[in-house]
Amino acid sequence: MNRRQKQKILNVITSVVMFLTVGILLSVVYTKYLEAQAKELLETELTFPSASEEAREMLAAAIAEEEEAQEPEENLPDDWNLILVNYSHTIPEDFEVELKSIGNGHQVDARIYDDFQAMLKAARKDGAYIYVISSYRDMDKQIDLHSNKIEEYIREGYAYAEAKRLAAQVVAVPGTSEHHLGLALDLVSSEYRGLDERQETTKGFKWLEENCAEYGFILRYPNGKTDITGIIYEPWHFRYVGKEAAQEIMEKGITFEEYLGVTSHQEDLS
Repeated sequence: MNRRQKQKILNVITSVVMFLTVGILLSVVYTKYLEAQAKELLETELTFPSASEEAREMLAAAIAEEEEAQEPEENLPDDWNLILVNYSHTIPEDFEVELKSIGNGHQVDARIYDDFQAMLKAARKDGAYIYVISSYRDMDKQIDLHSNKIEEYIREGYAYAEAKRLAAQVVAVPGTSEHHLGLALDLVSSEYRGLDERQETTKGFKWLEENCAEYGFILRYPNGKTDITGIIYEPWHFRYVGKEAAQEIMEKGITFEEYLGVTSHQEDLS
C-alpha cells in the first residue's frame, strides 16, 4: 500500500468519525431539548393542576345559565276555542274552520254563531245596538291590511323598520291575527263607529264590557296590557273563548295570555 492510498483511507476514517461525532452531539442536544420541554410541561401541570377541570366547570355553568334563561315549556290547551294566536304563536298550519254568515258579508266560526246572535239580541233588548266592522279574514285580506298600515307610517316619515314595528302593534302580522280563526270580531256601537279609543265611551262598549263573558266573549286587548298582548288597546276587538274561560278572564281583568300562563310577549317586532 503506497502513501497515497494510506492517506485516502485516513481521510475516510476521519470523515466517518466527524460524522458520528456530529450525530452524537445533535442527539445530545435534542435529548436535552425534549427533557426541557417535558420539564416545562410538568411544571405547567403542577402549577395549574385543575386547568382543564375549571374549563369544564365554566362550560357547564354557561350551559346551565342559558337553560335557566330559556322560557319554560308552554302547555297550551288543545280546545278549539282556546287557540292562542299572537305575534309569537302563529295560526296552526293544519287549522281549518267552518264558516257561517252573520250578514253584510261577515262570517264567523259556525260554532260561535248561536252565542254571538244571542249576545246581539240581548244587547238590543237593553238598548245597545252593536254592529260588526270586521270578522273572519283570510290571509290575503290580512296581508293587504298590514301592508297598508306599514305604508301609512312610512308616509308619516318613519323608516321602514320602525314603520313595520309600529304597524304590528295595530294590525296583526299575517298569520298571527285572531281574525284568521273566525273567533274574533271588531264591534262598534251605533252612536259611534270609529275604531279608536273613543269607542270605550259608547253604550255598546259599556254593555259588552259588562256582559260579553256571559256569551263566551272577552275584550281581547285591554288597556295597559300592550306589553303582554303586543297589541295596542282596542275597545272594539272581542274574541270568543267559551263561557267558562271568558267569565274568569273578565272577572279578573286579565289577558288571554295571562289566563293561559303565557305572561310575556315577544318584543322584537322588526
